[in-house]
Amino acid sequence: MVSVEAEAGLVVERIRGAACPLEEVAILCRTNARLADFEQVLHEAGIPFQGAAFLGREAARFLLRRLEEGGVPVAAQVRAQALAQGWQESPPEDLGEREQIRQDDLTRLVRLAESLAPPTVAVFKAELEQRFGDGGAERRGVHLLTYHAAKGLEFELVLLPRLEERELPAKQAKTDEQIAEERRLLYVGITRAKRELVVTWVKKPSRFLEELGAGPGRTKAPEGFDALKAWRLVRARQDDVPAYLVFHNSTLEEIAARKPRSLDELAAVPGVGPAKLERYGEGVLAALAAG
Repeated sequence: MVSVEAEAGLVVERIRGAACPLEEVAILCRTNARLADFEQVLHEAGIPFQGAAFLGREAARFLLRRLEEGGVPVAAQVRAQALAQGWQESPPEDLGEREQIRQDDLTRLVRLAESLAPPTVAVFKAELEQRFGDGGAERRGVHLLTYHAAKGLEFELVLLPRLEERELPAKQAKTDEQIAEERRLLYVGITRAKRELVVTWVKKPSRFLEELGAGPGRTKAPEGFDALKAWRLVRARQDDVPAYLVFHNSTLEEIAARKPRSLDELAAVPGVGPAKLERYGEGVLAALAAG
């Protein structure tokens, strides 16, 4: 576990050290609200960026239109307008994604107004435009995209920050089907990288990292595991499916540990159902024998 500041520092460091143009770098997040965090990080680091749209979203547009010059201090106005929009300082955990983004945006506006204490509404709006706007110029620099928006695109360097529980998978994902959809979303993110992929987390790392064999504290894999992973990669490419749809890492580790010598023994391994046994059984046994 690292701090938010340490993660932000690592992201900035990797971008500055990238051996490619900034336009070939992308930061992918689960939601637009999380991307707004990195708008501010990149702004403070002096790194140009494109793609995110904090000031164009509903909460900011609605609130900023209602601020008035003179009289009530700006920070007090922002808080009052946010409350009028239904802002909650401690929102419930079961919010839908759209409402969660709106609540996060309102929180960001309130906190910025309180920390900056701008003397006028015009000063506050100018500061927001400097931090989050494009000034009407052509957007260039690092791409800030959601996983959904990144589909079909590729970049030399892709950074996946906040790859942790309650972010990906999202806290709203409860059922097996919803978790599977979140897993497919991560696959989209991972496969956007042409050369380099960087993943970071602040709180509890995503369960998907453990499935990929990249989780923290992972013990040494049993003999034969690497051979099985190599076989899985080839088979996944043949079938044109993500590798985890063939077998999860945890299943491959169990197979490597048990070292089955027959289809019957392989069938006894958790995670190897009848369909996978029929489709992949012979290949698994051959990979184990060769490895």
